[in-house]
Amino acid sequence: MTFIKNQYKSGFTIKVLILLIAVIFSSGFLTGCSSSKHLQKQRTDRQLFESALENQIGERLTEAESGFKQLMDDYPLSPYAVKAQLKLADLYYAREEYDSSAAYYTTFVALHPSHPDAAYALFQKGMSLFKDVLSVDRDQTSTRKALFAFEDLRRDYEGSPYHEKAAELITFLRRRLAERELYIARFYFKGKNYKGALARFGDLLKQYPEAGLNPEALYYVGESYRKLGENEMAKQTYKSLIQEYSDSSYADQARSALKTLMPGEPEG
Repeated sequence: MTFIKNQYKSGFTIKVLILLIAVIFSSGFLTGCSSSKHLQKQRTDRQLFESALENQIGERLTEAESGFKQLMDDYPLSPYAVKAQLKLADLYYAREEYDSSAAYYTTFVALHPSHPDAAYALFQKGMSLFKDVLSVDRDQTSTRKALFAFEDLRRDYEGSPYHEKAAELITFLRRRLAERELYIARFYFKGKNYKGALARFGDLLKQYPEAGLNPEALYYVGESYRKLGENEMAKQTYKSLIQEYSDSSYADQARSALKTLMPGEPEG
């Protein structure tokens, strides 16, 4: 009986020792993790930035993203947090996540309009939106937003290295919007909605006179008037087309239309 009691006590003691060791080990492990996290959080803003930048240069973009975001969370008022915001935008642009890059560039310019990199950020905002520009038969919201960004750049940062390139892109984007108007106007004309076509062709001529689409637009304005029975307005439009764009193929078509409306009369 005494032997059994001693065995029981011995077994109980071993179990207590095992449990105690487990508790000590767990406590040490958790303390180590906590200490590790504490040390990580104690890294300076410069250390966090340089580490994230090194990851970005090495194309370890997920690690770079995490590092820049930690810097912005831990040191929101640091100059390195400002740099991190711009680097994050660049990172998203490199990953072709253009909605995210446009958002970060927009925030950067809004918060730091006098920053030396503000013109760059605004240009990159425009480029992020430019990447989503669609064909003329699709929605042109991104086209308009990109246009506004480049126009803001030329107005607010005159003399920046991006000034001339922005002008080229503005020309392209305005031409795209003009082509969109022409696409819709043609749609109305083909659907015999001549009043709707007149309004759209008129908008095209007023808003985008430099787009190079005036001869075609004028011709279809004349055709729309003719279809509506407004022959005098049609004649005036054809004559304007012939006078202003005499070498255009649409001027030739206007001459033919005038002969139908004014048999035996001179064009002018």
